[in-house]
Amino acid sequence: MIDRLIDDPAFLPITITLLILVIVAIWQKLDRFIFPLAIMYVVYAVFTGISITEDDGIIKPAELVQSKTEVNDDSNIIKIVDETPLSDTVSIEVKDQELVTRDEEPVQLELRVNSLLMCESIFDSLRKPVNASREFPVALKRVYCYSGIRNALSERTILYEWYFQDEYIDTIPIKIGRSVHWRSWTYKTITEAQVGEWFVVLRDEISNTALDTIHFTVIDE
Repeated sequence: MIDRLIDDPAFLPITITLLILVIVAIWQKLDRFIFPLAIMYVVYAVFTGISITEDDGIIKPAELVQSKTEVNDDSNIIKIVDETPLSDTVSIEVKDQELVTRDEEPVQLELRVNSLLMCESIFDSLRKPVNASREFPVALKRVYCYSGIRNALSERTILYEWYFQDEYIDTIPIKIGRSVHWRSWTYKTITEAQVGEWFVVLRDEISNTALDTIHFTVIDE
């Protein structure tokens, strides 16, 4: 955890700032402020360390705070009831950590999917999927695809390809950086006409390699 904490981009600036404040406190003979500063720094280090080492477990439903970039969808297959233009959301979050090399196939070593889940929504502040499943009622209106990708390469674009009943629906591109676990997600709006079998293919745009595929079902409930 200490090594990953040191790799956190905010760790060094905060540490330097704390040292400056301690030096100023000693210089101005304000010793009573040194202990509170030390406590604040320890709390920051512990909280950050726990956040870095947490996995992408599934959490209970919580209020979803939306902060998204809308992408226009020109598909004629998917339509909303009020006939407003369909849009799908892309949200990206990165957690840079130390990259560890292993004896694996070249493509898997350099670009690999750590996790790929379908879920009802995303808890934005924790970057976690809510209620992951392979079966969703059409009443939800939206289904989210969540991924965690290990990228030992340079910045690149990953494609989320959505398919319904083996027919291509849409592709949503997102950019990812160099990271051991870059988390991102997209969603697709589902209508009553799209009850049935779906799947999403995660593909590397540069090599056109299919990195992983996940299947799910929309049911009429």
